[in-house]
Amino acid sequence: MVCFAILLPVIAATAFSQTNRQQNLQTCLTGRYPALCDHTLLTAEELKLVSEAERRENLKTCMTGKYPALCDHSKLTPGELKAVREAERQENLRICLTGRFPSLCNHSLLSPAEGHQVRAAEKAENLKVCLDGRFPALCNEALLSSEQANDVRAAEAKAITERPPKFAGRLRTARPAGAGCDSGHWIESLAGDGKILKLEDGSLWMVDDVDTVTSSIWLPASEVVVCGSKIINVDDGESVEATPLLDSMPRPPLSSGRSTYVIQASSNDETFVINGEVFKAKTYCFNMEKGDKVMFLSGSPNGACVSAELLNLRTDRVCRVWCE
Repeated sequence: MVCFAILLPVIAATAFSQTNRQQNLQTCLTGRYPALCDHTLLTAEELKLVSEAERRENLKTCMTGKYPALCDHSKLTPGELKAVREAERQENLRICLTGRFPSLCNHSLLSPAEGHQVRAAEKAENLKVCLDGRFPALCNEALLSSEQANDVRAAEAKAITERPPKFAGRLRTARPAGAGCDSGHWIESLAGDGKILKLEDGSLWMVDDVDTVTSSIWLPASEVVVCGSKIINVDDGESVEATPLLDSMPRPPLSSGRSTYVIQASSNDETFVINGEVFKAKTYCFNMEKGDKVMFLSGSPNGACVSAELLNLRTDRVCRVWCE
């Protein structure tokens, strides 16, 4: 009996260590989170599998051309590196030619002819933003002629007189899929690499995975038209398919009770829509899936908080998030 009592803490510690090792291996084998993988806990064979998974995931990220800073070029073969460089150049050119993102455009990757096209696009896009009159902080007056500057000042003065009172008209009305087009909206914010769109009326939309490559480069304040399940960006003519996230759902008042809430959308293990609000993981929250029920251990389900702790009732794991 005495021997068993002595061995019990050892057995418990061994079981905990084994569980921790299995969880670490599960994270490592995705290849997506090298910084969260403790490679010292892996066997030689596991390390080989993890290295290949990380290389494969890195190549996938690199080949999009969208994230040069997240691409580890040292893990690429010469052939892969050449393909990735071209993908990065093409992606950069695509962003540059919109004229909407001068700070995101690497002009050094452009040919002289491309540079000429991009500068013209940037001037045209800047003039469009300036003449809207609603966003003077986004207008680069240095790119305007004197005549254009006069037109812009008139547009800004007009926008001030027509501006509605703050929060006016923010009624949360559901839009059925068969409804006609609803114009006059604009993007208030984006989250989850374009996965979640929040419009000025407070409604939240989950963009189809295949369309996030389009919505990920949309800007807040862009004017949009909602046509059933399609959201059209009027500024650049692009559109995405999206699902409304219960924008007519009533908000329960804050209380000390332990109410449960459903995860309405989950993106990349780091962005979640709960109770119509967007929450972002402080690091990553694995296995937080759409449809899971969560309980707020701290913070507010209404988003009236700096941070919050969520208990996933399916996995019994706590997720620490920032409130938006």
